Amino acid sequence: MQFAVIGLGVFGRACAFELQSQGNEVLGIDMDENEVNKVSDILSHSVIADATDIDTLKELNLSQFDGVIVSIGEDLEASLLCTLNLIKLPVQNLWVKAKTDAHHDILDSLGVTNIIHPEQDMGIRIAQAMAYPMMKQYLSLGNDEFLVRIDVPEQLRPITVGKIKSRHPDTSLLLIIRDNHVERNFDSDTVIQYPDRLVYTGLVSDLKYLSKSFIQS
Repeated sequence: MQFAVIGLGVFGRACAFELQSQGNEVLGIDMDENEVNKVSDILSHSVIADATDIDTLKELNLSQFDGVIVSIGEDLEASLLCTLNLIKLPVQNLWVKAKTDAHHDILDSLGVTNIIHPEQDMGIRIAQAMAYPMMKQYLSLGNDEFLVRIDVPEQLRPITVGKIKSRHPDTSLLLIIRDNHVERNFDSDTVIQYPDRLVYTGLVSDLKYLSKSFIQS
């Protein structure tokens, strides 16, 4: 797949490098030669270009890419102009980094559905990780439903899947990761113990209660 990242600051580089590491073809775009030089040996392609110029965007053929990330940081006008031009092309699967609430509102009024708040999102993740340290990774499924990975703590006494289910009936265990192997074929008699990693789904309130019970056991 082909992706483009416009704006190669810290956040943009992180997105570009991760997409590249997944085996995708990635084009990095920035007006700053120094930023482009930082990624030139890693990304498939990198160019020094003005992404606020719609003719430049057309020349880069971005309308044929599978997704585009706009990660222009401090320059609100440049971010909005670039986004507007990408919408006009048009491009598919557009993601835009918003710096402020006002920036978000303008992007929303332009019809952008994938708006990113890196600092805010990371702050929420850190706070949740501090409050519920067993919940290492999570994915929102909408309607307050989450998919989470819970790392079994060392102090948890061995307990069966059935016993956990009886105490937390509104959560569902999907996978057990044990010794770097994913186990899908388990039953109520399967014993859970440290250092298992568990993949659960459920409402966030139920999952937090489950995670907290592991710590207190």
